[in-house]
Amino acid sequence: MKKLISVAPFIAAGILFAAGAAVLLWWGSSCNAWIIRSQLQRISPLFLEIAFGLLIIAAVLTIKHFKKVFSGISRKVWIVLLIVVASGLLMDIFVVPREHRVFYDEDIYENIAQNIAFLNKSGMCNEGVNKYGTYQCLLLEYNKQPNAWPYLLSVVFRLFGVHETAAFLANNMIYALSIVTAFLIGFLLFESVVPGLYAALIFALIPEGLMWSNTTAVEPGTVLFSGLTVLSTLLFVRTRDNTALFLVVVLSVFTVQFRTESAIVMAVPALIILLSCPQEFARGRFWFFLAVFFVLLLPHLIHLYAVRGESWGASGPKLSLRYFAENFRVNSLFYIKNVRFPAFFTLLFGLGVLCNPGPAKQAEALSTRLRRTAAWLCAQTFHWQSKTVVIVWFLVTWGIFLFFYAGSYNFGIDVRYSLVSHMPLSILAGYGAGTLGQWLRLRFKLQQGHAILCALILFSFCSFLPFIRAIGEEAWAARADHRYAREMAELLPDNSIVLTHNPNMFLVWGKSAAQASLVTERPAYFRHFFNRYSGGVYFHYNFWCNVSDPLQNSFCSNILERFACTQLASYTERDYTFGLYKIEKK
Repeated sequence: MKKLISVAPFIAAGILFAAGAAVLLWWGSSCNAWIIRSQLQRISPLFLEIAFGLLIIAAVLTIKHFKKVFSGISRKVWIVLLIVVASGLLMDIFVVPREHRVFYDEDIYENIAQNIAFLNKSGMCNEGVNKYGTYQCLLLEYNKQPNAWPYLLSVVFRLFGVHETAAFLANNMIYALSIVTAFLIGFLLFESVVPGLYAALIFALIPEGLMWSNTTAVEPGTVLFSGLTVLSTLLFVRTRDNTALFLVVVLSVFTVQFRTESAIVMAVPALIILLSCPQEFARGRFWFFLAVFFVLLLPHLIHLYAVRGESWGASGPKLSLRYFAENFRVNSLFYIKNVRFPAFFTLLFGLGVLCNPGPAKQAEALSTRLRRTAAWLCAQTFHWQSKTVVIVWFLVTWGIFLFFYAGSYNFGIDVRYSLVSHMPLSILAGYGAGTLGQWLRLRFKLQQGHAILCALILFSFCSFLPFIRAIGEEAWAARADHRYAREMAELLPDNSIVLTHNPNMFLVWGKSAAQASLVTERPAYFRHFFNRYSGGVYFHYNFWCNVSDPLQNSFCSNILERFACTQLASYTERDYTFGLYKIEKK
């Protein structure tokens, strides 16, 4: 009987893996990519809803373990952490401009969240109706990006309503939770609150992290859930409890589905288990929970299959060795040049890699020269497992973009890809800061060594305040389009619809909107708009009408040429013009 019980998890895991693989094989071979996308509109948010429910259950079940593991942290330390979090959050909300930076992806994420919240369907809406407080999408298109972030936004929209402000505040809260996560990981890895507090402080003061946390982009959420997955894995290897492993699984399900390359982060929890308790790989429960992870990820795996032909804006291969040299040069200098990232933080990271504080009592008893020798020897053996985990975490999240065609941090707004490497960098920099602070105290008998170091960290950040306050010239035309469109939306009467290249933002703002291409591609369908919308049919002359793209330009010119249009508003930004027209029925 005992033998049967011991092999039961292996049998269950085998059944789940076999069933999941059979579903994938049948699904991928029996349907083309466009049918799969249509099916995923309902299936993807359904599985994410199941995973979210399981996440809540797992979090409740593991509260007792969190309390036990972190019970040794004093109230004073929690107060210091609270001050760091509150200061960072206030700065993020009131100092950093609240702006979209990825146009028009952030609008798409919000609209997908709106569709999930109202319709339980994932996709961006090409014709939607907002009327009397209800929302309806008549033409839904499945998006190529994974759905974890839009799903989480949909939860926010259900609770607080569909507002851009709610989406911005969601990322603000994610930033605050990421600071706490950096502290907890630093504490567990290095068994001290000092590197944890330094990690929290450094993470809170990374300029690009602050700036992108006051957007509605996907990257801040990617950072948080990657950190939470690592944190839950550290909790598991300490408790070896089934509920903790369950938490690792459901957090990993979300982590993988934030960005297409997010699966690379799974190397970190695997490494933690390998270094801390390799015998787990031979246990049935590990394979059973891995099978559960596989089953919950089935929609995402078929999603990757369905979008495999997407170019993602690349004219050649998306990933290639030929991008490595230039991306390596740019992305390495990013951390050294002290232009967009504090070089002092990079120095602390280097100290964290190379140095260790060593036992304080022994160090105090040694001469200066012997102390240096002992510290160097200690650096070769002390905390090597923890450092290996953090270094690998940094290398996989930083290194993956070295082979990506748009992976350069100088390539447009793709500096946002650096965010996923900020947490491991902060954690090891926190350890380096703890080492340096202790060295100052022992070498120079400075009891205020940590206070001096904190002041240096704050001082190194202060020079970046003008940088984080600036919106920048990047995407100026799309930003102007977005700003003027918000003003035009106020001019639209009830029961009207606006034709635009970007209906997502109008839909989130509570207006009815449709793709401008409908006039060209489906003229008979469009003619019914005049009868369906008593408030009138309008045209938004937008960013895509100005760019050098004949196809997109034609969608605009066809409307203006085929119909009598009355201009209601006009705006100019440099050599771009934006306007709102009322389309009259011929």
